[in-house]
Amino acid sequence: MLYYNDNRIKKRCALLMSIVLLVCLAAVLPMQVRAADAAIYPMYQRAVDFPQGDLSRLAQVIRKAQAGGEINIGFLGGSITEGRGAANVQDCYVSQVYKWWYEAFPLAQINVINAGVGGTSSYLGVHRVDAELLVHKPDLVFMEFAVNDTFTEFCMNSYENLIRKILMSESNPALVLLFATNAVGDSSQAVQAALGQYYDLPMISYGKAVTPEVEAGSFTWFQIAEDIVHPNNMGHSIFAGLITTYLEDLCAKLDTIEVDAARLQQYELPEPVTMQVYQNAHIENAATITPLEVLGYDVYDFNYHFGDNWYSMQDGSYISFVVEASNIGILYQRTVEGTFGQYDVYIDDQYVKTLDGNYVEFYGTETEAEELFASPDGGKAYHVIKIVKNPASFNTDFVIIGLLVS
Repeated sequence: MLYYNDNRIKKRCALLMSIVLLVCLAAVLPMQVRAADAAIYPMYQRAVDFPQGDLSRLAQVIRKAQAGGEINIGFLGGSITEGRGAANVQDCYVSQVYKWWYEAFPLAQINVINAGVGGTSSYLGVHRVDAELLVHKPDLVFMEFAVNDTFTEFCMNSYENLIRKILMSESNPALVLLFATNAVGDSSQAVQAALGQYYDLPMISYGKAVTPEVEAGSFTWFQIAEDIVHPNNMGHSIFAGLITTYLEDLCAKLDTIEVDAARLQQYELPEPVTMQVYQNAHIENAATITPLEVLGYDVYDFNYHFGDNWYSMQDGSYISFVVEASNIGILYQRTVEGTFGQYDVYIDDQYVKTLDGNYVEFYGTETEAEELFASPDGGKAYHVIKIVKNPASFNTDFVIIGLLVS
């Protein structure tokens, strides 16, 4: 997680990021690309082609910035939000959007919290959002999980829980949904946008912006991306340009935005579409929970993002916990080297599944989150979780990053 903070006096620069984007496009795209295709605005018009949503909270944030207040802006998502594909941290879309706020509001103190974690979905997001983002009391949150979430009821459930958790958090933040895409247009945008419309939220789609340009031959996918998923510098500039153009539009029409005063504070949300089982979701690690039994595990900061992990390097090792929960998941480490083992999970003495500490490169993620148990009626009870080495596993190394409990 990265945190940007600067309260120096700054010079306003209108439409800065759009200009930067156009310069970048002109320098990188081949000569046959038409000027109209290179401009940000046609892409921007498609990117925001959604019902505009209620803008009350977002307008309040902009007015607070104009008045020179302190603004906390959070970004929650996966590897694109973390900055994967950008040459340097300052080139990622989060840093570029921060730069826009920094230069657009010279009297304000702009703080940005980047809570992007590569390879993670809204399921892990709903468990980590309190400790990594909401604790900073954001005024505004941008959320992107369209690429890492699957088009399933499970992800729809965690994503809706996350929406509600953010909107009802203590600082009453504005929430903007972002939708990335991959090279073949796969994303969960459709289901997430439906939820966004249901909750009357503003939305911006990188996928809707760039996919038609690729199909029309304005530029190729690999001119804007380093692989089939992650934008390169040019892609990150496009993504940032869509967001900052949207913010410029809001600034231009700020006096005409109707503000619902009730929505500036916690308000009654519509009835949920899915079960609200993750509102108290959190991560338990070696610093917060003591094992019931343990043999052959030591505590290390093995994972890059999450510390206080349990690391097994001994044959015959096992570990168990008692938790009170309605839903239980696990966050564990995977490696591409093929040196980790396979471990079996039991809940209340019933076998649940075998976790593989290895994955094939490009077909997995190092930080893997899986649900292990869901109460049929959502009721809480005490459960015993036991994790033991599979008898057929040749390797012994295994890292438990944490338990996902709600």
